[in-house]
Amino acid sequence: MMTGWREHFLKIPRYMLLLLAFSTLIGTIPVLALGLFSYYTASGDVEQKIKESNMQVLLQTQMRVEQFMKMLELTAMQYANSPQVTSVLNGPVDVTDFVRIRNLHTGMYNLQTLSGISEGYLIGSEHNWVISFTAVAPLDEFPLRRQLELYAKHPNNLFWDIDPLPEEASRPPTVRMVYKLPILPFTEQPKGFLVIEMLKTQFRNLLAADHDKLGDIYVLNREGSDFLSDNAGRGESHRRVHDRIAETVLRTGHSSGVIHDEIDGTKMMFAYRGSSNGWIYVSAVSLDEINRQTRKIAIATFVACSIIFAVVGVLALLISLRMYSPIKRLSEVTKIGHIGETGSRDEFISMEERFRTLFSTGQQLKQQMQGQFTQLNEFLMLKLFTGQLSERDFASRSEQFGFPAGWKRLAVLTLQIDTLQDTRYRDHDKDLLLFAIHNMVGELIPAGRRFSPVLLDRSQVTLVTSDLDSAAELKAFYYGIAEQLKTKVREYLQVQVSIGISRPFSAPTDAVRAYNEGLEALRSRIYLGGGIIVHVEDVQSEHREPASAAYTKLKGTEDQLIKALKSGEPEKATEWFDKYMSEMAEHNASVNEYPVFMMQLVSRLYQIVQEQGGAVHQVLGEQASYGQLMKRSTPHDISEWFKRDLLAPIVDFLNRQAESQYIGIVSRMVKLVQERYDQDISLEGCAETLNFHPVYLSRVFKKEMGVTFSEYLAEFRMGLAKEWLETSTMKLSEIAERLNYSNTTAFIRIFRKVVGMTPGQYRERHHKA
Repeated sequence: MMTGWREHFLKIPRYMLLLLAFSTLIGTIPVLALGLFSYYTASGDVEQKIKESNMQVLLQTQMRVEQFMKMLELTAMQYANSPQVTSVLNGPVDVTDFVRIRNLHTGMYNLQTLSGISEGYLIGSEHNWVISFTAVAPLDEFPLRRQLELYAKHPNNLFWDIDPLPEEASRPPTVRMVYKLPILPFTEQPKGFLVIEMLKTQFRNLLAADHDKLGDIYVLNREGSDFLSDNAGRGESHRRVHDRIAETVLRTGHSSGVIHDEIDGTKMMFAYRGSSNGWIYVSAVSLDEINRQTRKIAIATFVACSIIFAVVGVLALLISLRMYSPIKRLSEVTKIGHIGETGSRDEFISMEERFRTLFSTGQQLKQQMQGQFTQLNEFLMLKLFTGQLSERDFASRSEQFGFPAGWKRLAVLTLQIDTLQDTRYRDHDKDLLLFAIHNMVGELIPAGRRFSPVLLDRSQVTLVTSDLDSAAELKAFYYGIAEQLKTKVREYLQVQVSIGISRPFSAPTDAVRAYNEGLEALRSRIYLGGGIIVHVEDVQSEHREPASAAYTKLKGTEDQLIKALKSGEPEKATEWFDKYMSEMAEHNASVNEYPVFMMQLVSRLYQIVQEQGGAVHQVLGEQASYGQLMKRSTPHDISEWFKRDLLAPIVDFLNRQAESQYIGIVSRMVKLVQERYDQDISLEGCAETLNFHPVYLSRVFKKEMGVTFSEYLAEFRMGLAKEWLETSTMKLSEIAERLNYSNTTAFIRIFRKVVGMTPGQYRERHHKA
């Protein structure tokens, strides 16, 4: 049997074996190299990708939790600085004072609207009272009264407490946010507290985000304790690695990193991120799960390569047989003998003789020319439309390629798709649609009335013949053909097109000029709209306003549009843009000037983004580039592009920038008040120091603090005055001078307005109490 196989193998032609071996190597070597490279690259990158993914997830989780905490702190700060809170801390609370208690409860109800708030307390430690969401009670009955002593000694006026007292074991696990009142100045003997309690389950819900991850996410405190989790088993089994993470963050100061450890026999990867408040966000992933992913890659790569090897083997055999079949036929035709014979002659000698015969007869070349006849016709027309063909060359080849003859006049019809918006097509379908329209043109216009249609750039171009002489008749004739094309395209493809018609001409080499005239006619869609059939004569004959005069009129509207955007008024900005487009149509700018005006407006919109510290390509993206504008050809399409891809992203960006600046600006203004309350401080002075407009600072301060700057300054000064009246024997004139009031009368008038009584009455009432 082995001998029979050997004899059969030796009978296989030598070039057949070479083809088979070469085809197999060509297919298998790249597949093998690609498979090995893919496996090692993918398996080596899996862990790194998971690290990066989990670090990104931790960052998102941290931002979500801290945003919630910041929102609660700002809301509580506004309530703590409100007049009803600052005034109530200076005296006892009488349950019969319904108006004051109702006002205090109203502010606390606003805090309770935030998700996750379980309880809140406003505490007057000096006058022994507590107001909760539901009741008013003496401080002696408050379960956290011992904890308040520790809170009073805390170094910060605002802090978070995550360790409940032992006697609170019966209470649900909570996290507390504590404000010492008044917020300013700092003291270890506060007049009161604002305590907000939230269920730990709320924070656990914040950690549960909608993303695809392999492990768990939880939070550690500075001591490495998983304080939000009620899973004691995880706490014990992970305690060693938690201590290691906490020590690493404390010792090295690195806010993020990845460590590996083994927990209960399972290799784990822990990614962590430290926060400014001392919390550490941790993501724990099992390395066994990662290895399972790598094994899946190995199996998938092996299966894919095996299938490809099998396919390559079959294809190599089929291709080798197919490639060898001409050699076999040529060898048989030349009657050299058996294919397996050895000697000085082989299959390629008969192939050479066969090629000599084929080249001598020219039959093969003639067949190829016939098969490419249509493509050659279109190629010749492309050369004509691009000015690469002389009158003599065209005349010599016209008869050879069967072009129309006997015509009197010619014209070029240039067809373009207006827009694919509000259709079932997308931008990537435009080439396919143009090809379909190209075929329709070849069927709708008789071959004797046209040269071969071509696709040039983004247009379908057809050179049409006519036997007419009258200019009016020629215009009507070409318009009829264009109307038929437009109607049929709309009927079969549901696409709106426009067609530009050139002037009639006689010399075929004028097709270059005629094609440009068709493009010029189509550019009039900018102010005429889409779905038009227009002669270049009609476009060029229109009277247009000079560009300088048109821009002068449009400049005012453009300035109003920019002003509305900077002022944060998107509705007005849209209205001004619509007016800008209307004025553009009224000014009837030329097709060459229209893009200049629009690009000028785009440049000014780009400038707004850059002035606010943004990068144009990051804020607006590729869809808002100049190139995208130049692709728009109708007023509606241009208007939609401006509103969707320019104005809307810019408005969102400006809103984000304004929100991020508000908090920092207000904090700096409050700090100025605290530092300069004994000086002549004003809103204009703050504006000069902070380099902002006074009107802008006034609006920002009112929005964030709920009171005007002057009201806040007066309340702050009166707060200091009340403290001095209670704790010192300073004269009213001394207090007025320290608070930078020009005279005692002005100080008394403002004190009565803010507090509701004169300084003398306030001091007398306090001493009696």
